[in-house]
Amino acid sequence: MDKQELLHNVAPCSLFCYTCPALKDGAISECAKKLCNYFEGYYDFNDANIPEQYRSWLMEFEAFYKNLSGYTKSQCPGCRNNPSPGAGCIEGCIIPNCVKDHGVDFCADCSEFPCKKAKDFFKTINDVTANDWEKGNFRIQEIGIENYFNEKKDISHYISFKK
Repeated sequence: MDKQELLHNVAPCSLFCYTCPALKDGAISECAKKLCNYFEGYYDFNDANIPEQYRSWLMEFEAFYKNLSGYTKSQCPGCRNNPSPGAGCIEGCIIPNCVKDHGVDFCADCSEFPCKKAKDFFKTINDVTANDWEKGNFRIQEIGIENYFNEKKDISHYISFKK
C-alpha cells in the first residue's frame, strides 16, 4: 500500500478510517457492495419459490438488504480529504489542521506528542477515544504506519467500546 492510501485509511489522530462504516471506500462499504452483488435476485428467487410457512422471512431479508445497501452509500472522504477539516467523525476535531500546521502526517510524528491540547480535546469526547488516540500514536511510533495499518486492518473500528 502506498503512502497516499495509508494516509487515506488512517486518520491523522491514528483512529482507523479504513474500518469505519462512514468511509466512502472503506472496508465496510466495499464488503457491503460485494454482499449486495451476491444477493442480487435472491429476494425474487425466494419470493417465487419459498413455501408459504416461511414467507415472513422474506420481510426480514428485505429489511436486512435495505440496511446492508445503505452501507454501500458511505460518503466520508476521510479526515485529510474533507473539505472542512474538523467536520469528520468527531465534530470540531482539531487534529487535521494541527498536523497540517506542524507539517506531520500523524500526531505520532509531532515532536510535541502527546501534547496537552490534543489530550484535552480527546478527553472532552470520552476516555475510550482519548486512550485509543494515545495508544494508536505510540504504536505508530513503535512499529511505523504500514505495520500499524496491517495490524489493525481486520479489527473492528469500535472494538475498544465493546463491553
